[in-house]
Amino acid sequence: MKPCSHKVMPASNLLEQIGFGQKNTVASIKGSTKKIGQKYQDALIVLYNKANLQPIVVQKPDENGDYQILGLNNSISCFVIGFDNKQQYNAIIQDNVVPK
Repeated sequence: MKPCSHKVMPASNLLEQIGFGQKNTVASIKGSTKKIGQKYQDALIVLYNKANLQPIVVQKPDENGDYQILGLNNSISCFVIGFDNKQQYNAIIQDNVVPK
């Protein structure tokens, strides 16, 4: 067996490469899902990166219909889509969401 070597990179450098660092603080997005004005928990929330249209987070709201997405970069622009799992209503889209 050949010996192998590993190169260790500082964590701060690695975080900056994926978009985090001293200039970009960790932020969050929160909201609620409603159906005809009432809190609605049977939905699926998907947060997308607006630059490359890639999904960042897929999450279900809590029993009160509220959701919170933590640990986001505050320099990205996103959009949120809420899908009705019962397929009774169309998806709801919130555009130009910036984590704070």
